[in-house]
Amino acid sequence: MNNNRVPRYASTMLLVLVLIVAGGNAVWAEQVNLPGMGDYEIYTLGKADKAQNPSKLWPETPRQGLNEDGLVGLFVAETADKLKPRRMFAGAQFYYSDLTSRRGTTYHSGETGSLQTLKLSVDYLGDWAEWSVSVPVHSYSLSAPRTYSKLPQDSTGLGNLKLAWKATYLPDRSYYRFAYGTVIETVTGDPKTMWPASKPNDELKIFGCVTTKETDFATGNLELGAIIDSGGNNNRFLYRLGLSYEATKHATFIGELAGEVQGGNDKDTLDLVTGIRLSPSGASILELQYTKNLRTYREFGWDDRLSAGFTIRW
Repeated sequence: MNNNRVPRYASTMLLVLVLIVAGGNAVWAEQVNLPGMGDYEIYTLGKADKAQNPSKLWPETPRQGLNEDGLVGLFVAETADKLKPRRMFAGAQFYYSDLTSRRGTTYHSGETGSLQTLKLSVDYLGDWAEWSVSVPVHSYSLSAPRTYSKLPQDSTGLGNLKLAWKATYLPDRSYYRFAYGTVIETVTGDPKTMWPASKPNDELKIFGCVTTKETDFATGNLELGAIIDSGGNNNRFLYRLGLSYEATKHATFIGELAGEVQGGNDKDTLDLVTGIRLSPSGASILELQYTKNLRTYREFGWDDRLSAGFTIRW
C-alpha cells in the first residue's frame, strides 16, 4: 500500500467533516488549506443557522408582558425586547371605561354610556420574530340620543381580530435595541352593531421602536409609526413614549404617553397610562393599569379607563 495515500485519505475525511459541520449554505466563505489537496472554500451561514440568544441588555422581568396588540411590550407600546425564543405567551386583559364624548365634544346633560372589553391574546416567540393573534369581546351600553343621530343599540359581541408580527433579530447595541413590525386589524365583528367598540374599517399599523437601558433598574422606550385605514379617512401618525422602573424583582412600575395624530384642526388623541406589573412566579404576570385621557378625537370618547390582566409565559 502506498503510504502517500494515508494523509490524502485523512485530508479527505477532514474535508467531509468540515463540510458537514458547516452546513453547506453559502453566506460567507473561509479558505482552508489541506495538505496535498490544495485550497478549499467552506461556505456556511455562520450564526444565521443557529437559534438566536435572548438579549443580554435586560433580564426577563415583570415588565415584559403582552400589550394591547398582543406582542411583548408595555401596556400600549411595542418594545424591542428579545426574550428566550421558541416559547408561547398567552394573556387576557379586561378594560372598563365610561363613554363621555364624541370627537372631543362632551355628551349632553343626562347622556351616558359605558364600554367593557375582554381581550384574549396568544404570542409565539420565534428565533427571528414574534407572531401573535388577539381576539376582543366587547359589551357596551349607550344612551345619548341628542349626540348621535343614529343611536347604536346596547350589544355584546366579537370585536376586530388583530394579527401582529415583530422582527426581533436585530443585534444588541451598547445600551439599546431596535425592532420593527406590523399589526393588521381586520373587521371580524358586525360593524352595524359593534361600531362603538370596534373600528368599521380594516387598519394596517407599521411601526419601529427602540428600547434603551437608562440604569440597571430603569428602561426607556420610544415607538413611532403610522396607521393606514382601508377607508382612507382615518390615517394616523402614532407615537409612544414609555418608562419602566424595576422596583423589586417581582414588581415593575410603568408609565406611558400614547398619542395619535390624524391631521390638523386638533384631530389628535393623547393618553397618559400608568400602572404596575407583578410577577408572583417566573411564568406569570399580573397587571393593573389606569389611563387618563388628555386629548381625544374618538367617535366614542372617554375620560378614564381601568384595566386588569395577566400574562402566562412558558
